[in-house]
Amino acid sequence: MPLFRRGDPAGGGPGEDPAAARQRLAAEQARQERDQHLLESGRLPLGAAERLARVGGSGDGLAFSSDLAPDEAGLLRRHGLQPVSLVTGSCMYHVGIAYASAYHDCEVSQLSGAYNEASRLAVARMQMEAQAVGAHGVVGVRYSIVRHEWADKSVEVQVVGTAVRAAGPAPSTPWLCDLSGQDWWALHRAGYEPAALAYGHCTWFVLTTQSDEWIGQNFRNQEYDHFSQALSQCRTRAVQHMRQMARDIGALGVTGVHISRRLDEVRLTGSGENPVYEFEHHNLVLSMIGTAIRLRPDAPRAVPASQMVLSLRSGRLESRVGAAEAGFA
Repeated sequence: MPLFRRGDPAGGGPGEDPAAARQRLAAEQARQERDQHLLESGRLPLGAAERLARVGGSGDGLAFSSDLAPDEAGLLRRHGLQPVSLVTGSCMYHVGIAYASAYHDCEVSQLSGAYNEASRLAVARMQMEAQAVGAHGVVGVRYSIVRHEWADKSVEVQVVGTAVRAAGPAPSTPWLCDLSGQDWWALHRAGYEPAALAYGHCTWFVLTTQSDEWIGQNFRNQEYDHFSQALSQCRTRAVQHMRQMARDIGALGVTGVHISRRLDEVRLTGSGENPVYEFEHHNLVLSMIGTAIRLRPDAPRAVPASQMVLSLRSGRLESRVGAAEAGFA
């Protein structure tokens, strides 16, 4: 769809002085260059830092923003955690030339590395926003990966959560978790504390074979054992990356792991008479993210039993001991 712009080439609107329009355009370009430099140096853009500084202040009368449900906010408040603000992190990452084998399955390390690095940058920026508002941690982190049709060589990672503040000075590195308020409460009662987000991505190239083609043309039920093996390999490598992240921060384990996967059709390009160039192959993208946890020094030796309540939303039995103690049962 064509786009049109009104005004002169400098970007001015109707009736705007050309000199003023050029001056405004130069100021916008300078601001973009400054923000780009800040991002490349591992800092937040100036506009975001100023906004978060206002939110983090205690004397400006600003109300907090949060995506917590009422019972979640009540549970956190009972323990002395006050929601401060929504914090976010994002990264649009370009993927370079990816190579795959024309003879066997393999990991597409270029793509796996792009997903992991984009996740690291997005999570780090959310953590910087939490630091800017003086938060102790972030709860309810939602993580999403976006692939755009108009930019098929890019990966966009988005994370958003609610920064919370407790009594006393904030740690230099706020903790992060993708757990709900109820899940966080249950872990806290059991003597655990969230440490950080742990994640892993793997892109696995599945080379279509003649056997796969025969199975697809078969009239009887049959397992695609080739694809089952590929899924197992892909999951194993993603788990290894996530477990290594947990080890690096001294975590006891990872809880609340969410797994997502996508299967994309691809074609190989190259020279030669190899028949695989005629087949449709697949890239299997598997992502997982969870909360790395540690055992607190003051962990109780016995954990109270949880009250199970039938949820009308999910139709499953869920723990509601935290909600009952907060007065929302």
